[in-house]
Amino acid sequence: MSKYKAILLIETNNKKEDLRQIKVSLSDRDKQIINDEVKILVNNIPMELYVHNDLYYTKTSFYTTDSLSKKASYYFEIILPDSTKHALAFIKPNEAYNLTKFEIPDTIYDANSMRIKWTNLLTSHQLKFNKFIEKPKPADNITSNAYDGVTIDSLKTKHGEYKIPKSYLMDSESTIKNVSITLNSQQTGLVNSNILSNSSIVFSHTIYKTVMVDLFH
Repeated sequence: MSKYKAILLIETNNKKEDLRQIKVSLSDRDKQIINDEVKILVNNIPMELYVHNDLYYTKTSFYTTDSLSKKASYYFEIILPDSTKHALAFIKPNEAYNLTKFEIPDTIYDANSMRIKWTNLLTSHQLKFNKFIEKPKPADNITSNAYDGVTIDSLKTKHGEYKIPKSYLMDSESTIKNVSITLNSQQTGLVNSNILSNSSIVFSHTIYKTVMVDLFH
């Protein structure tokens, strides 16, 4: 056990009741461990080892599962090549994120109206927004699209409002088509103290929304 480092991630979002993904990555601190004789279980369900061949003869590997129904808690175990089973990690997600309500507009017609409101924020959330712009090129009738202007902030008060600055939405050279909003909260759990330090288990809840921008309607 002492040679393994484990990074465990459980992700959920606002699009469906099931989890988005469960992912476990193993390494020996310096490189990935890819060994089909090492098994990972979550709530006694075997996970599958995924290995992808990347460019330049490198590989990406992790354990995942199609059993993505939400559970009250998640208990991970590892079975080593010698067939011994060990506790790996445990987390019981705080359901507080289900109580938080966000108000995010579908479309804005005024640069002063880009506001995100919330109630019952019981755990801090990271806010990230990114604008999608249409930028003209020197040649006639040619435009290019790109994301630009990522901003990251933090929401901490139980009730509040966040106003995206008017200057962020005004651009004399480009047309802003929409703004993508990402809100994320994270919770950490317990990992077996016998594995390498810097191992972690994180439950991540993310809300995505795209706000259309129509300032010249």
